[in-house]
Amino acid sequence: MNNLDPNQDFNQELQQIQKVEEEEKAINTSSILIVDDTLYNIQLLSLMLIRQGYVVEQATNGQEALEKATQLLPDIILLDIRMPDIDGYEVCKILKANPTTQGIPIIFISSIEEPSEKVEAFSVGGVDYISKPFQLIEVLARIETHLRLCSLQKKLQEQNEQLQLSASVLARSLKQERELSEMKTNFISVVSHEFRTPLTTIQSAAELLEHYEWTKEEQTEQLHQIQSEVKHMTELMEDVLFLSRTNANKAKLNVTEFDLLKFCKQLIRQIQRTFGKNYNLHSSFHHSVNDISIDNPHLQQDIPQFTVQMDEKLLRQILSNLITNAIKYSPENKDIDFQMIIDQENAIFIISDHGIGIPEEDLTHLFSAFHRGKNVGILPGTGLGLSIVKNCVDIHNGLISVKSQLNIGTEFRVTLPIDNHLTT
Repeated sequence: MNNLDPNQDFNQELQQIQKVEEEEKAINTSSILIVDDTLYNIQLLSLMLIRQGYVVEQATNGQEALEKATQLLPDIILLDIRMPDIDGYEVCKILKANPTTQGIPIIFISSIEEPSEKVEAFSVGGVDYISKPFQLIEVLARIETHLRLCSLQKKLQEQNEQLQLSASVLARSLKQERELSEMKTNFISVVSHEFRTPLTTIQSAAELLEHYEWTKEEQTEQLHQIQSEVKHMTELMEDVLFLSRTNANKAKLNVTEFDLLKFCKQLIRQIQRTFGKNYNLHSSFHHSVNDISIDNPHLQQDIPQFTVQMDEKLLRQILSNLITNAIKYSPENKDIDFQMIIDQENAIFIISDHGIGIPEEDLTHLFSAFHRGKNVGILPGTGLGLSIVKNCVDIHNGLISVKSQLNIGTEFRVTLPIDNHLTT
């Protein structure tokens, strides 16, 4: 059975004919620069080419030819060799040395029949050579041939650039696919490890409670251990789900109005209680507009009220992750500095420590999920914290940067837009 569609074949042929006609039209409306010091030759060639639909420009000497070629960028140049000021060879050399005009095809027209002259014409960059007295039909045929060749070269170049672009896109896609595959592998490894440890603890505690007699105090201690491990697993699952939502662009900015100073005061106190007195957590607030400066606002009772419109949940994720990271990767009794700077448009949070620092080679992937620095050793962590921070900053249309030196310390700077007013 013949499945060929006659209408489809006809349409394809029609499209091909239309394409050829468009190319013919484009060629016939091309611009041509004629360069000759003999006025009769210019007039004769111009009349013939204009009748064929070409746009014609004229130059009677080399200097004029250079100026018009640079300004007009014709599609092709017909160039005489013998001219009084600058000969055709020199004009051709100058045009070919200029990146703007080097792609214009040049056809030499001359009465010189010496083979050496023809060789010279091609060596300086000419694409063809027509002898005088010329035949009009021959000139037309050669012009159309080189215009077609030039058009094909441009199309080939465009296709080559498109292929290179496609290859680049494909390479990036393959790289992203590899990174995604590695991330999935890391996810399975990290999450399974992070869940296995607390599950083992829960199972052990439950078995002990089942098979041994415990005092009320001992039972309470085991139950607290189970609760602690369940809380850890819940927090881990929440982190994974949060990253999943943000990566799928499902997390949205939920702006509410709240007192930023009070929020920071409570957060810092909470973190201070959790980690006890093993770290020196210092904080300060600066308002650049009203020139207000407060050191340790979490210890102040009468502090200004600073109302902002931000996403409180995202801000808590950002600050709590950065502050707890600073504590986690710093030796005990080291200073942790939290600084907040307010201007008319932004809140800038600077969290700095004097801890182990981050290796330079890890900075590139610092905010990737499950990535951890090579120098963290046995310190606990999932590698999700900074990825969550980066996603929260992005959702808030903010910026985050980091500076770090090994064994000296790390500074994170977060800039978030605010809509605020200050009252005392």
